[in-house]
Amino acid sequence: MKDLTAIFLTVNKVPPHWVAFHREHLLKAIEGYELITVSRKPMPDMPGKNLIQDEKICSSNVYKQLLRAAKLVETPFLAVVEDDSLYPAEHFNEFRPGENSFAYNMHRWSMYEWHKKAMYSWRDRISNLTLIAPTALAIRALEERFAMFPNGTEEWQTGELGKNRISAKFGLTQHPVKMWNSTYAVINMNHQYSMDDMEIRKVKRPGALRAYDIPKWGPAEDILKEFK
Repeated sequence: MKDLTAIFLTVNKVPPHWVAFHREHLLKAIEGYELITVSRKPMPDMPGKNLIQDEKICSSNVYKQLLRAAKLVETPFLAVVEDDSLYPAEHFNEFRPGENSFAYNMHRWSMYEWHKKAMYSWRDRISNLTLIAPTALAIRALEERFAMFPNGTEEWQTGELGKNRISAKFGLTQHPVKMWNSTYAVINMNHQYSMDDMEIRKVKRPGALRAYDIPKWGPAEDILKEFK
């Protein structure tokens, strides 16, 4: 399918070795799709368009930069890619939401950089890093958000597209969310370079469902060794 553009968001803080490891896996996973990279430093090794931004690092700016990139997308759908997450090709190939819905891949295992024994952990939460959305809907929802909050949202006001308890609180349009599971998992690293204060302080807790070896990605310790 050629109907999707991946939007890669990075503030260029993750370790250099991981950058190369992540790039290798990402380019294989999105083969055949367009890519737009939004970064704080030029990334000439990434194909496609590269937008540079130097605004405050915060959750609100993540969505501001997503909107900026979405306006350049020429395909019906977009997918968010984050620099601390690994994606299988199935994430981009197996599911599309309807034109009025946001989709989140729930087959997402988290890892924690500070754990002495490497493991995967699953929590029942949607996350922007697995968003697949109709391009027009994403633009419309983000423009509505920033029309109401032209100076950006505070942390407690910021949430994923389709997180309707937040939309309802501020009178924003609510949209359906489709939750689905790809055949193979997305891997998300929790680490000291994050915007999440709980990750910076190394107090974020893993979910109750845990694993040490999963299909495609293998032993957790092998993945953790790449984050250096």
